[in-house]
Amino acid sequence: MFERSIFVLSVLATLLFIGAGVHAYLVPVDDDPATHVLVAVAAALLLVLPHLWSVLYLWGTGRAVRQEVEEKRASPRVMSEARRFRRRAVPPAVLASAAALATLGLGNQALLSSGSWLHATLFFVTLGFQAWALAAERGSLWANAALLDELDRRARAAAAAGAPAAG
Repeated sequence: MFERSIFVLSVLATLLFIGAGVHAYLVPVDDDPATHVLVAVAAALLLVLPHLWSVLYLWGTGRAVRQEVEEKRASPRVMSEARRFRRRAVPPAVLASAAALATLGLGNQALLSSGSWLHATLFFVTLGFQAWALAAERGSLWANAALLDELDRRARAAAAAGAPAAG
């Protein structure tokens, strides 16, 4: 459930970020800078938040999986899978977040009429990183959830049988 809700929030944040960019192209920022700044700040922060949650979630579940392995309730293979999911999702999430914040930071320069081309270019770079992050996080979060469900299923079966759940 968490995986789907955080992914939906990421998609909505992406749409809001696109909306901020479209607003800037349709309505010259000089005509209405306050609206653009407000939407852009909200979009950038909303873009970063789900990535942060995803990274923390994958690290936290990785620690739980490691504990299961250390207590011999799961095989080391499970820990390497959890690490693989995290390694696949973290780099694009960090790049998309950093690019969104950099785009936001360069917006001030764009308002002062120097660097607007850089601000616009970074907007598109951010969208590229965001698309990569969405794809990587979706795959990693869904696979991680399946892994956790399998560990939980094994633990319940082992508890019912009265034996440790190695897998």
